[in-house]
Amino acid sequence: MRYSDRKKLILTIVFAVVAVVLLWILYGGEHKEGSASPGIILYTADGERVKTLDPVLASDLASSNIVTTVFDTLLQYDYIKRPYILKPSMLETMPEVKDNYKRYIFTLRDDLYFHPDRCFRDNDLEDRRVTSDDVIFSILRLADARLHSSAYWLVRGKIAGIDDFRTKTLNASEVDYSVYDIEIAGLRKLNDRQFEICLEQPDPRFLYILAMPGSAVVSRKAVEYYGDGFAENPVGSGPFMLKEWLRDHHIIFDRYPDFREEYFPEAEKESDRTRKLPLADRLVCYSIRQPLTCWMLFLQGKLDISRLDKDNLDVVLSKSGTIAPALIARGIELMRQPGFEIQYIGYNFDDAKLGKNIALRRAINLAFNLDSRIAHSNQQMAPAPGPLPPGVAGFDPEMQNKYNRYDVEAAKEQMILAGYPDGIDPETGAPLKLTFDLNGNSPMHRQLGEMMAGDLKKIGIELEYRLNNSPRFFQKLRQSEMQLFRLSWAGDYPDAENFLQLFYSGNAGGSNRVNFRDAEFDRMFETILPMADSPERTAIYKKMVALLMEKQPWIFESYPIRFRLKYPWMQNYRECDFDFVRWKYLSCDPDMRRKMVKEFKPLSFSELNAE
Repeated sequence: MRYSDRKKLILTIVFAVVAVVLLWILYGGEHKEGSASPGIILYTADGERVKTLDPVLASDLASSNIVTTVFDTLLQYDYIKRPYILKPSMLETMPEVKDNYKRYIFTLRDDLYFHPDRCFRDNDLEDRRVTSDDVIFSILRLADARLHSSAYWLVRGKIAGIDDFRTKTLNASEVDYSVYDIEIAGLRKLNDRQFEICLEQPDPRFLYILAMPGSAVVSRKAVEYYGDGFAENPVGSGPFMLKEWLRDHHIIFDRYPDFREEYFPEAEKESDRTRKLPLADRLVCYSIRQPLTCWMLFLQGKLDISRLDKDNLDVVLSKSGTIAPALIARGIELMRQPGFEIQYIGYNFDDAKLGKNIALRRAINLAFNLDSRIAHSNQQMAPAPGPLPPGVAGFDPEMQNKYNRYDVEAAKEQMILAGYPDGIDPETGAPLKLTFDLNGNSPMHRQLGEMMAGDLKKIGIELEYRLNNSPRFFQKLRQSEMQLFRLSWAGDYPDAENFLQLFYSGNAGGSNRVNFRDAEFDRMFETILPMADSPERTAIYKKMVALLMEKQPWIFESYPIRFRLKYPWMQNYRECDFDFVRWKYLSCDPDMRRKMVKEFKPLSFSELNAE
């Protein structure tokens, strides 16, 4: 049996098994709607479990992408315009900039109210009004050491006095909220609707932070009322309210009718252009880890949109990049977008063998066969020319990295310069041995480890790859127990500084996972921090990238290519690097969905296969 035929047979069997699981999802565990329809309902699924609905604790992608259904942020990205621009969300206007980007004055809108909840005494609009106190409280929570928020880095060292506040929380009891009443220099209430943020140093990019999910505004009353239970009882002022949360199965949000007045004049449907946001009445998000299960749900019209992973692509995507005619006939649209993310293999610069041996790092880079990884991913990744993804100033697709290419002979020459001719360790007379850690233990991770070991074997290096669960992986990373490891960085905001900070020595042990330290790079990084966007700033970015290409702290592997399928009844969907932006704009045509689904005929495996 040929490999392709064997693979199709296996996938056919898998489809049958998935169908059984699907029956449970649809009929055994699905939330049952009442007789009265809530109106426009959106059905989506994410491959990861939502762990929390507390913005400052939402460190995983699934949680951070969903918290903005419930919570609002001071600023937001324009959903349509590219390149990305910030615009007011909870603010009347963009903040007033003072002292050359060191001080900002904010004015809240007058129509901001938290969702109705038992934590409010009277539960009327006035009792639920969002005030400056709530905003300051929300920002301080990022620095509260008792919460162990991974988002603390957003404000660390930036807002004047916030690091001192963090120190004070270390000795406070878990239920002591009085520490929030201590005034700090960088956060000053002017009145109920106006407040001021003062930074330690000028920072033109600080406002990006206020559009991120971790900076969303929470109710102090709600946090004090629920305590540790706030993550399961979220009270925000965002476009949707939590209705039901069945962990590991689904989470349901309903439209918040008192959401601030905002419209979407670019909506596809004319009537939606004058409908106050959010456009959908209900959002149903399934937590389904198996991509094939998502795929089966999508084929039955139970999901409005479906992501495609490697296995799905093997089924529906041809080598020419088209989908099966049967899917096209259903009006299904294939969408592609480069991810705002860099995937890399890092070298531990605290390691005696790798940190000070630039020739060894170059040799490993040259032995790394990226083409085999791209083929293995079914074109779900594209070569990264450097540390920056597409979409930020400083990204140059034409930039050449002489060490980021597959050249075994050149790699062997570098091994000689590194002091390991033919891979032999001169101290032991044995082959050089290194370790490679991966964050996961799936077959895919095993295959990546095997490919890496095979690449390095060609230059005489014996590589032991190690599969880890996530807690163990990051524990080893914090304790500097790794030599080589594979990670990625998804951009927090659309500026090159967010990626270049991964190499700043001041972030060593934190976001600088490889503990890279270079005085010249640090000097340039500190130079660009107070600079506003300009050609001069972009020119420095390019110099920083060139230095990194020379020093090789990473194997600059790839950025992901995202594939999604969408039905024609789903409206206003735009590809966006920041998934948390889109929820309030999405809509659908329920009549079209009902009519089309009613006419669906079962599709055979051969009809799904694009070839």
